[in-house]
Amino acid sequence: MERDIKSLAVVVRSGKKGERDRMLTLFSPSMGLLDATVYGAQKSAKALQVPLYSEGSFSIYHMGGPGRYSLKDADIIADRHAILEDIDLSVAASLFSELVMLAKNTDAELYRLYVDSLDELSFGMGYKRVVIAFVIHFLNIFGILGGFDFCPVCQRDYQEDEVLGYNSKDGVVCCQACDDFSRALILPPNARRFLARTSELPVHDAMLLNISTEQTDRVFSYVLRLLRTVFPSRIRTLEAGLWNFV
Repeated sequence: MERDIKSLAVVVRSGKKGERDRMLTLFSPSMGLLDATVYGAQKSAKALQVPLYSEGSFSIYHMGGPGRYSLKDADIIADRHAILEDIDLSVAASLFSELVMLAKNTDAELYRLYVDSLDELSFGMGYKRVVIAFVIHFLNIFGILGGFDFCPVCQRDYQEDEVLGYNSKDGVVCCQACDDFSRALILPPNARRFLARTSELPVHDAMLLNISTEQTDRVFSYVLRLLRTVFPSRIRTLEAGLWNFV
């Protein structure tokens, strides 16, 4: 591997490393996730400063050995500082970042979903709408969502006004006849149509769908409960209790 590498990337995580340095986790569409040390960032005002969630062209140096990189330079194209100024936007971005880091495959499709969702948060779109779109697309990418047209358990096509349930054995949204989850995850027909359309559209276009505030709240709660149920790992952002979605 070449020692000097330049790649498009976004900062997924930023934390202290000792008393002087910072450790950044970068997400690159071509390289996936990698950690890079920014030397002197804690102590020197002249050191390279790269905000959390910023995106740009990053120049990194491979220091030898697996996963050892240092950050040399960054040409930032989007700093997304607005996210850090609002608690709900910060929680949403933290959720997206945690899911990205928990994902086994970090490819260009997931990169585009991540940065598009961060952009929508930065542009001032309601955080609940962005979270709904991100989670639905995320579950779709990893094949753990199932469809909204037919029951994946019994293979029967859904009726237009059918209420859906959840099958815990297969880990999928299903018809009520196949529901073995005591009706704890119920999806009404209007919400199902909204989620189906959201899953078909890019994140930005999904923000343009017409839905009431009350319906948004209900779908937001449903989507987060579904995520917590189907995703195989603990999601610490949701366990922190900063959002009420039970």
